[in-house]
Amino acid sequence: MSHHPAGAPRQPLDDDTDVPSRLRSLEVLSPRDIDARLSEHGYRGQPEARRAASVLAYRHMQRLRRLHLEGIPPEPGTRENCLFLGPTGSGKTFLVELLFREILGVPTVLADSTQFSETGYVGDDVNTLLSRLHEAAGQDSEWAACGVICMDEFDKLATHRSDSRFAGQQTTKDVTGLGVQRSLLHLLSSARADFPPDFGFTSRTRAQTLEMSCITFIACGAFSGLKTTVEGLAHEERLGFGRTPGRDTASIASRVTDDQLENTTAFARFGFIPELIGRFNRMVSFAPLDASTLMDILQHNVLRAYEREFELEGLRLQVPQDVREHVVARALKRETGARGLRATLSPLLERAAYEHFGQPRASTVRLVLEGTEVRALST
Repeated sequence: MSHHPAGAPRQPLDDDTDVPSRLRSLEVLSPRDIDARLSEHGYRGQPEARRAASVLAYRHMQRLRRLHLEGIPPEPGTRENCLFLGPTGSGKTFLVELLFREILGVPTVLADSTQFSETGYVGDDVNTLLSRLHEAAGQDSEWAACGVICMDEFDKLATHRSDSRFAGQQTTKDVTGLGVQRSLLHLLSSARADFPPDFGFTSRTRAQTLEMSCITFIACGAFSGLKTTVEGLAHEERLGFGRTPGRDTASIASRVTDDQLENTTAFARFGFIPELIGRFNRMVSFAPLDASTLMDILQHNVLRAYEREFELEGLRLQVPQDVREHVVARALKRETGARGLRATLSPLLERAAYEHFGQPRASTVRLVLEGTEVRALST
């Protein structure tokens, strides 16, 4: 068992290091250990989602160790496909990146699902996800087969047939979503799949085959209209449309976090193939970040990064409590979670950086709240 210090940079391995050696070099962590490392790396909030993700990560690593160190192949049909549901800025993709890429150190790919299209149309083929994983693994196919693929904005693959509308947009997904969903069915269930090692740029390169039994696939999306869809289904059932005897319809509307995740009809109404949703054996809900969590993120993540940058320029950055509360309030109003913190702070600090970086004429830059506006003063 390796015991390198938490947060210490992992020593790079030679390109020709085999997978068993790579796995032996990685620290063996329990789910509780993994959760603790998330805190050490600056992840805040989402206690239930963190617990679920920590167990997911532990199972992923144990599956790899049993196969490559003990010679025990995974049982058929035991692949981990997980769906993360939650509002923008709630920490879904950040959790995946910290967990698998930074803490566990396995090949990890984060991709935006909106760039994919059905084979034959303009856009990337979904099999290029495997090309990216192959690249992230240093073009080592065996190491790539130990990796993790995360598709962000997964809800944007909902088809034009959906009755749901994305919150605030009053529009539905384009026609290519159904073709991408069908293509993903194969990736999420097959034992192996072919991929173009050159990302399909040429027709001369032969496709390679990647073993898929140990790859963990995670899809992230806001699914902002799903709750309304679930509540509508519950209302229909209370009125008698398609009612199933003995079903607790009230709980479908009130306990969206749990029961909607088993309701493939709701996902079908939203615009997803039921078979695709059925490929996910775990669904995890992320709650909107509250003011307390946003303040914690602001103080321990966002501001520390800015403070270090100003310090390297010979300046001291001061952000008083009233300004911090203003920034958090703006982030809550934007409904963009942790992203809203930087969106509010960045323009303010950019102006201060323009005035003082590279030619320091002051020792301190202090943000001051005047009414509803924030100004940067220097001394």
